[in-house]
Amino acid sequence: MKISDLYNKKIAILWFGLEWKSTLNFLLKNKILTSNITILDLNKDIVPPQSINTETGENYLNNISRYDIIFKTAWMPLNEKLIPVKNKITIQMQFFLDNYKGKVIWVTASKWKSTMSSLLYQVIKDAWKNIKLVWNIWTPVLDEIDFQQEYDYVVCEISSYMLEFLDKKNYISILWSIFPEHIDWHNGLQNYVNAKLNILKGSDINVVCQSTIKQYNLQNQYHNIISYGKDWNYSQEKWFFTKNWEKLFSTRNIKLLWQHNKENICAIIAAIDQLWIDLMSVEKTIKNFTWLPHRLEFVGTYHGIDFYDDAISTTPESTIQAIKTLNKKIDTIFLGWVDRWYDFSELAKYIIKSDIKNIVLFSPSWKSIKEALSGEKDINFFETDDMWLAVDFAFKYTQQNKICLLSTAAPSYSIRKNFEEKWDLFKQFVREY
Repeated sequence: MKISDLYNKKIAILWFGLEWKSTLNFLLKNKILTSNITILDLNKDIVPPQSINTETGENYLNNISRYDIIFKTAWMPLNEKLIPVKNKITIQMQFFLDNYKGKVIWVTASKWKSTMSSLLYQVIKDAWKNIKLVWNIWTPVLDEIDFQQEYDYVVCEISSYMLEFLDKKNYISILWSIFPEHIDWHNGLQNYVNAKLNILKGSDINVVCQSTIKQYNLQNQYHNIISYGKDWNYSQEKWFFTKNWEKLFSTRNIKLLWQHNKENICAIIAAIDQLWIDLMSVEKTIKNFTWLPHRLEFVGTYHGIDFYDDAISTTPESTIQAIKTLNKKIDTIFLGWVDRWYDFSELAKYIIKSDIKNIVLFSPSWKSIKEALSGEKDINFFETDDMWLAVDFAFKYTQQNKICLLSTAAPSYSIRKNFEEKWDLFKQFVREY
């Protein structure tokens, strides 16, 4: 859909949140008549500009078929009322792709895609390229991209929500790990996997982790794949990053912890090599790149206890990585919240092998986690939905010179707005105790 297709059409905006205020502003900026725009929202209390039409309340989708174009937030799943008008629906990322002609680099993974995107952006920026970074969340793409401006590259972090029905053509796509995530939203694991793999369609070059290539037999489906990972084209061998088994630069003194971040760096090196940027010139940027917030972020030492915020870890796999990184120093861990049908058995194995003695469990997924640990280890469990009580428990039972880790292995939106709110409460109560 082109910008020119918007004129003289009846346009609906679904859900008037941050992203769709952005859509409205974009439409108005491009001189779309306010009389042709309607905001549809379940919430009766939304307050758009006075001249904009609204349909709100329980029946807000009843007249959806009357519109020519429907802008839907990517986070809103298709329901029985939207499926019949599916061909009229677009999302901001699709609209961006339809109208932007420059080189786009997509990045996705089940976790850590923000870190990969940010590091890739910084490396390219430090190579004196005109580059733009578009986040999966926080700032909508139509607020970030000026279609009249030319960039050398646009780096886009992209989620499975956006990828599910995306029709794209882009320069480079980077795909790392795929493990169970958002399977409730996608109505099953296979739908989620298919959405993630959709990033490989329409790319000039695909940079893919070797384990993912093997897992999904991608080498027989795509002939434009560049592999990275242990023992492959771009790799980390012993103490060096390598290209085709030739040493590039040392892996020592990198500020990003975790083995998986070294694999992420291999992906960055592989992508950078396709841009004809000198690989040796990126060493300084990679070595000095630090954590994004809420990713094993050190909160501080209070009453002899080290507190770490890993609020972004909302899957068992990402929490396993946190346990492997901090290792034997963890004495207390906060787990649970939304039940997304996750299998916690592998996480339980790592907890059993660790020195973790105290576990705070948040409902409703606490039942599944506790069952996975049942009878395997003498653990001091505390069940609550109150962050203050959780922090109080941590101070009472965590040993001196040990770690209390917030890494819940599940999202928290059942009782918290987002992971940032979870972190804010954790930080506030730890510091006030």
